[in-house]
Amino acid sequence: MKHNLLIKTAISSVIFSVLTGCGGTDEGYDPQFKSDLALVIDTAVITSALDEESAVHEIDLLQGVTIDGKPASESGATINVSELEFVANNNFITPQTSANTIASHRISPFTQSSDSTKLVVDTDAFSQALRQCDQTDIRGQLDSDGNPIADGYLDFPSQVIYNITYSIDNGANRIPGEALPSRTLQLTINAIDDPVSEITISPIEVPVGGQASVFASAIPSYACNPALVYSIADEDIATIDENGLISAKNTGETTITATSVDNPEVTANATLTVTGAFSIAITNDDKNELGASSGNKDVPICVASGIEVQPALLNAELSGEYTFDWTLNDEVSFTQSLTSKSGFGEVLAVKAPTTIDSSNTVTVELIDGDTASTPLSLISQKSITINTVNNQMCEPGVSEHPAGFNTDFNLDAEGAPYKGNATYSVSATSVSGNGRSLEITAGTATQGEANTPYSFATQQVWNKQRNWYSANYGRGAESVGKTYRFSAWVKLNQLPEQPITLRHVVVPWVYEGIPDDAQGFTGRYSQAGLFSAELDATTQWQYIEFTEDTTNTREWTIPTTWSSITDVFTLWEVHGMPAGDSILIDDYAVVRTDQ
Repeated sequence: MKHNLLIKTAISSVIFSVLTGCGGTDEGYDPQFKSDLALVIDTAVITSALDEESAVHEIDLLQGVTIDGKPASESGATINVSELEFVANNNFITPQTSANTIASHRISPFTQSSDSTKLVVDTDAFSQALRQCDQTDIRGQLDSDGNPIADGYLDFPSQVIYNITYSIDNGANRIPGEALPSRTLQLTINAIDDPVSEITISPIEVPVGGQASVFASAIPSYACNPALVYSIADEDIATIDENGLISAKNTGETTITATSVDNPEVTANATLTVTGAFSIAITNDDKNELGASSGNKDVPICVASGIEVQPALLNAELSGEYTFDWTLNDEVSFTQSLTSKSGFGEVLAVKAPTTIDSSNTVTVELIDGDTASTPLSLISQKSITINTVNNQMCEPGVSEHPAGFNTDFNLDAEGAPYKGNATYSVSATSVSGNGRSLEITAGTATQGEANTPYSFATQQVWNKQRNWYSANYGRGAESVGKTYRFSAWVKLNQLPEQPITLRHVVVPWVYEGIPDDAQGFTGRYSQAGLFSAELDATTQWQYIEFTEDTTNTREWTIPTTWSSITDVFTLWEVHGMPAGDSILIDDYAVVRTDQ
């Protein structure tokens, strides 16, 4: 149960008790709060029901209360309502808004009238807390690691019931020790309907003869009837069924329309392009909220980012090699560093400028390769807009230590020496052309029952001011909740015979719930950020956009268990690389995404 005491009421009650405690002509201030007539409460429980978003309401807390047979509210007597205590059902969390004056102060949707006899309820405050048809339950309790988990109650219920107990005092004489008269208000606040207000729909390409599902969704997602109906302007090009499944018939371009069943006035359109059986696509652009390609990609400043293109052939196997041509609209601020093969496709390394919010258009077209029955002239080129964002490895800020940070921001073996179980050096091979990258050469160490070759590297800077990771990730409550994305380029110097996995680790030395027997870095991995990537069997450069192992998402948030100020270390682990083989790591980027 959640107890929400009214701050305003508590303060007024304290003031009142202080004043009345000074009664008597010889004892100080006398507020003349006395009555010869006791009040009578005819019912112990009164009820009231309100709808969310129905403005501000006043509830008479003296309903059914009489003095000398007359309604107390009409008696003209001074009556004090105090000691309000709120208990909400089903673990409901009462919404509170921020104050404009004091950052830590929160404003309750409940206050009292100036004479204390009415409860004032701001129902608009519940607009984001109650929903008629939302079945979400992902919070309310914490697991052993301090992460929110379901508690069996809806996070956004269709109604909340408060049992509000309070005392009523008109100054009548009472037996010493006798409690004030009290009663309960049972207040129900109901959710109102959340109709569909908007539809999002994404453009889509489908090869002729192929099928694909439309990317469309009603907003809000918790609308009671989010169903959509679909139509296609030119059904000679494609058709679409009631489930949004597109069947492509002939090459061309047409329009898909999605209409809300709940609110037919709400519609949205998107372009449908039917291509030949062979097509190309940029595969690593940023995805929108529907999971569809956005046509945009955020890239970190001052390092190279990879743009990947892949060919596709409907109902047949790709074969041979494919040649692509890349162009940049702006080839002054941005530069092409190199290209690397990726399966049948290719990755272009684009070096970004040092300025944030710079944009450029990258275009790729197929020049040569086996396209089966699709003429090369019918294969459309593809474009993407890239936008630069801050890379904290390029803009690390200023250390609080006069000697500065001792961190290898550019992965060129600058700063403190690397330590671990391997050999570390600087390679003259690089992605962006600066002629320096970090080289890790495996030793003889193994891990696990399978004796998998295992190498790792880290800079063990124990001064929190000189260790950038400690200074940013390890500041306790100040760091908790910050969200990041990580990327890097890697290159195997020898063609591997067995799978090789690169794991990026961000590990705190101290955190809540650390095992009593925790030893070394690996003994602290229970709350570390772990990002694993299986590398392709190639000696070409590979662009890795790390995903977090447990969530499989690119974003990683510093967990609440990192609540203590602590040292934090970044490790590079290589699993499966034989002794004597080596790997290069370059152009590491750290992008904060929650700002």
